[in-house]
Amino acid sequence: MTGHSILYLGRGDFASEYLAELETLPCCTMLARSAELKVPVDNRELLDIVLLEASPLIAQSGQSLSALIQSLHDYPVVAITHKEHEHRGIAALRAGAQGYICVDDITVEAQEAVFDHAVRRHRLQQRLSDTDVSVLSVLTSINDGVIVVDRDGSILDINPAARTILGLGPRRLPDTSWEQTFCCIDEHGNNYRNSADLPLVRARSGAKFSGQVAIYRAPEQPDTYLNISGQGLYDGNRELVGGVITFRDITDATIRATELEKRAQFDELTGLPNRGVFTEHLGRAIGRAERKNSPLAVLFVDLDRFKSVNDTLGHDVGDSLLRQVAGRLRENLRIGDFSGRWGGDEFVVCLEDFGEMSDAGAAAQKLLLVLSEKYQVGHSEVYATPSIGIASYPESGNNAERLIKAADIAMYEAKKHGGGRFHYYSTALNTRLEQREELELGLRHALVRDEFALHYQPRIDLTTGRLIGLEALLRWQHPRFGLLPPGRFLPILESSGLIHSAGEWVIATACRQLAGWQRRFELPDLSIAVNLSRQQLMHRRLVDAVARSLEETMMDPGCIELEIGDGDFPNRRKAEIETLRGLRKLGVRLSLDHFGTRDVSFESLDNGFVDSFVLDQSLIADIEQNDSHQRIVRAAIAMAQGLDIEVAAEGVETITQLDFLKSCNCNLAQGFLISRPMQPEKVSAILRSEIAGTRLLARGMP
Repeated sequence: MTGHSILYLGRGDFASEYLAELETLPCCTMLARSAELKVPVDNRELLDIVLLEASPLIAQSGQSLSALIQSLHDYPVVAITHKEHEHRGIAALRAGAQGYICVDDITVEAQEAVFDHAVRRHRLQQRLSDTDVSVLSVLTSINDGVIVVDRDGSILDINPAARTILGLGPRRLPDTSWEQTFCCIDEHGNNYRNSADLPLVRARSGAKFSGQVAIYRAPEQPDTYLNISGQGLYDGNRELVGGVITFRDITDATIRATELEKRAQFDELTGLPNRGVFTEHLGRAIGRAERKNSPLAVLFVDLDRFKSVNDTLGHDVGDSLLRQVAGRLRENLRIGDFSGRWGGDEFVVCLEDFGEMSDAGAAAQKLLLVLSEKYQVGHSEVYATPSIGIASYPESGNNAERLIKAADIAMYEAKKHGGGRFHYYSTALNTRLEQREELELGLRHALVRDEFALHYQPRIDLTTGRLIGLEALLRWQHPRFGLLPPGRFLPILESSGLIHSAGEWVIATACRQLAGWQRRFELPDLSIAVNLSRQQLMHRRLVDAVARSLEETMMDPGCIELEIGDGDFPNRRKAEIETLRGLRKLGVRLSLDHFGTRDVSFESLDNGFVDSFVLDQSLIADIEQNDSHQRIVRAAIAMAQGLDIEVAAEGVETITQLDFLKSCNCNLAQGFLISRPMQPEKVSAILRSEIAGTRLLARGMP
């Protein structure tokens, strides 16, 4: 601590008690007084510090605060005031004073710190050029935070913006330890405290930098993220005398960026890592297993009959159930194990460093028990069981993608045996995996290679027997497996996301074909039905695809019928409802497929979207013997008539079935009795016969 020669400018009664105490302190070796607000001639050479009374006395003398402080520029100036008038001290700082003291709220230690700080700051300013002083003055007034340090790291100046950003009071003076509160962040977002890299250290060492990101940490304060620039501070002789940093608060932007990154990596509903992150983790885990020659297993978990939960209790209940499943997975895995959400009601788990494969089975059995326990969702008790497939490295596959697919296949094997169990992937399932891989790879090129085709099944008017419409059915002419029905590849289209491009191709092709038949055979009322998947309804691009096809073909939109397999309208997501509204606006017809099954029922009709529905073939197949199905069909048709909704029946294979449907006043029918699905060329021949007056049933076609 250094003793100072001090001159007090002001009235003695303003701070008489303070001055009396000051004279007794080691920091004051001499105290002189002057009421004239100027330095006496005989004191000029001896002074270290000028104490300036910040009070109305200045205004009464006819001087401005800034002019007075400027006249004292040869000395460090410390303003004194009272706590209730602290704003006067702050005003003095802004006018050029090196510090201020509230005489009724100051400790001995704080006072000594103010004096030492004022002296150091004044010495630095004296060494700087006029230009540098002017620059520092500008920095003090800007909205960015500014901190000035000397060569020793002592902070000499801190502007109001910096105090606000860092949560400092107007009188708090940082010391050298403060440079440690700025923690730099590396390119991976990790904090480090290498002192040579800290912003204040770099600046006072003469380094020039910009855009450095750091975290400011202070006790009992949340972390503040800063974007910092800095450079050395030089005197008129270009000698390094300190450094200056400027910074701005980027906390909100950083939090937003972190949240966006989290959303890109984690499933929004469950908080689990998404499939991309899980796959990356699994790849790294495989590398560790290979280096350590240790076991690794992937568990593929799928909830049994989850769709019925959504259909009966609603999507909110279904979402809550998925969140609880995710929570149970997190709680019941070992440290080091890793889980993620694959999609829908599918979850994946990576197990590392276990003993035998039986241990992976034990882990699967534990999850079976835990995930099968009762779920409480609001006032509802929900029960769900999982099916789990287990694949091991390297026996089931040597990369992440293959392991996951192998576990997926094993899971379906568990489902095939009733669900609520686990199943190991084995070489016996290898052929199925290879075929699936081949099909998935082939599907990615099927459109480009023109391997897709549409077959058409005629639909007749039961009153007239006329062919009035066709259902477009997708087929795949696989180069190795031949002509494949949709059941072989449609699930892969949906799981891979290719359903959208394939669906758009179906719509465009069916519309072009129908338009050609309408013009060629002068059948403007001939209609076509196209099946939609629920995934297609989740995207606006479906509406755009239909609009494009209508524009290209200039067809009556009423001739296009889009069949929806899921009738759960009350619980549809907002995106689906918007898509349905967009389709209705285009004028196309909407139909419920598979009516009468668990997923599509009477409640599905009262929604304003449906123009028709198709009775599921499961109702028609045994309608001659099944009284219950007869009653359902009669009731459905009667209700449809009341709602002015058209009814079609699929899967008609016998005359008895056809006659029963006629007796119930069913509108339309299709099935093998009328015609099997056929290629476009054969459809043209049938249409030609229709024009000539020959009906399909009259020709006795198989």
